Amino acid sequence: MKNFFSIITIFILAAVTASAQSHISTQAHQEAVSMIIPASAPGEFEQSYFSIGKDGFLIKWSSDNQGEHYQITDLEIKMAVVSPNGKEIAVYETDGGTTNRVSVWNWDTLSRKYARRFTDSITSLSYSKKGTYLIVGTATVDGAVFINSQSGAVINKITDSTGIINYSTTSDSEKTAVMYSPAGNLSYYNLSTGKLKKRFSTIQALSQTILFNNSLYFAGVSDNTIYICHALTGKIIKTVSAQNPILLSSENDSCLFYLENNGKGSYTLQMLENENNQGLTAPRIVKNMKGPRGNEIIICGTKMDNYIMLGSKSGAVYKIDAQPETEAAQIPILTENTYDKILDMCPYGEEFYFLTRNAIYKSSYDTGIVNRLGTNPGQTQVISYGDKVILWSKGTKNAVQLYDYSKPEITTLFEPSSSLQSVRLFGNTLIEMESNSIVCTYDMDTKKFSQVYTGAGLQDAVLMNDEKLYVAKSYATNPKSALLCVDISTRETVPMNLNGNVSFALSANGNDIYGINIISEGASRKTTVFKFNTMSKTTTTIISFKDEDPDAFTYLKYPFLYTNIGKDTIRSCNLSLSKNFAFRRSASLPIKVCQNATRVVILNKDGSISWYNSDRPPVLADWYLTKDGQWFEF
Repeated sequence: MKNFFSIITIFILAAVTASAQSHISTQAHQEAVSMIIPASAPGEFEQSYFSIGKDGFLIKWSSDNQGEHYQITDLEIKMAVVSPNGKEIAVYETDGGTTNRVSVWNWDTLSRKYARRFTDSITSLSYSKKGTYLIVGTATVDGAVFINSQSGAVINKITDSTGIINYSTTSDSEKTAVMYSPAGNLSYYNLSTGKLKKRFSTIQALSQTILFNNSLYFAGVSDNTIYICHALTGKIIKTVSAQNPILLSSENDSCLFYLENNGKGSYTLQMLENENNQGLTAPRIVKNMKGPRGNEIIICGTKMDNYIMLGSKSGAVYKIDAQPETEAAQIPILTENTYDKILDMCPYGEEFYFLTRNAIYKSSYDTGIVNRLGTNPGQTQVISYGDKVILWSKGTKNAVQLYDYSKPEITTLFEPSSSLQSVRLFGNTLIEMESNSIVCTYDMDTKKFSQVYTGAGLQDAVLMNDEKLYVAKSYATNPKSALLCVDISTRETVPMNLNGNVSFALSANGNDIYGINIISEGASRKTTVFKFNTMSKTTTTIISFKDEDPDAFTYLKYPFLYTNIGKDTIRSCNLSLSKNFAFRRSASLPIKVCQNATRVVILNKDGSISWYNSDRPPVLADWYLTKDGQWFEF
């Protein structure tokens, strides 16, 4: 390559995200629903709700029961809250460990306004009543963090430590904040002085904490018991035993509605009626219902005006009204699963192979014809091999198979000794990596299986000129290099001079290797797309992203190099013309890209695909494969 790229540094992908698009459908979440929240104000004619899920999707449900789908993250969304202006939504994204991020999104433009990372898990998330502040509860002694909702800057609003809190709100004037601590404290703070005004002792370790009846009553759940306290004294005024209760009411409800579930598919909507602000009645049954059980059980919900939205462990969303009924009925489901998720894909001439859980298909954008080739024998990855396909499953010890669908016939090529990390085809040679420690070759002609290299922290490998194996690895393991060259014949190993903590996701063309590199510079991290010339031993940085992205990949169809660095979209780099652009992304995050002579196809995390021309950003079409093997286009 004669022309080199100038380094492209990606700071924020908001401009790219702004050109993204959502999908309108009744498709369910792919994983459990974490929370459902109102998206419109009470009393509005057009009611809408947001459901959030472990799959990283936000779905905005309109009054006509259609959902606008958009995936903002590859992490679980655990909490969300809509700003008082109704245009922005703040979410808590987490991997359940070290990654804890609060981000704010403009739903009209599908763009991220800002994000802040926290070292500890988030315990609560709320907006102040006028929307001036975003209040984030953290699992630290410092507790609540106030963020300017417009700029994202942290503001020191409370000088006294709040401790760990799992609920917060403010007065309408935003002069007072009330917070609940699982230690059993209900505290009021003066936001003008930052000082504690009052603190009441109440029940400890309450979850699902809410204020209702114009903030007069405070409720929460502990050990299958609902506790209702007077918000101005902390005094318990009511306790109710309930099976797996889900509290549904909000501050605007004068009564407390909750859903009870016996775990066997029977649900009861109950109500504690307000008695002129002097107390609450005994539980009154509004209606008995039949619903999902087991792994499909309802786990969250919310009420707005006369409607109740419910979310399940399987990702389904339900909608009921709060009107009393005498006869038990089935809880009406809002969502449906009509699509067959595509697990993997690969090019084949002018067409592509598509692998689902149950079948292997062949199709193309230009014909739109779906040809079902046969049944998937339980694998998750596919590689094109002439008129046959190679099947394998990442993260398993399943045998690597050759599938001749014309007969049909399945042949076992080899069985890995440990967990498969990658299987790649170079000419007639398979390069197989197991458990970050073993690299083997398999000759498709001679059927010979050979162990080529063992080590620690191995990430990826490419074969060049049928004799040199380049292995991407962690710099921390011996030998101290992020890239090695291994002679296939002699097994001689030579470390390459590639800087960085770890390299992975390799692609190769001629004497050039392209890949991803994560580099630590003090407390900061950056991820780069690099080119390493095996003759001159020189490295060129093509793209630099100011964060750590361990899931980034490269795909090379010369002269186009594709990468998802930054996670939000696929970037196309024309290596001949030294130009690059970002494809307009679909409603779901991209996880893989392939190209044949005429088309680029991107596999999205939700199992859909998006079609493009290789030289321009706009999407040609977004396709889902239906369960009966036909394309459905958005």
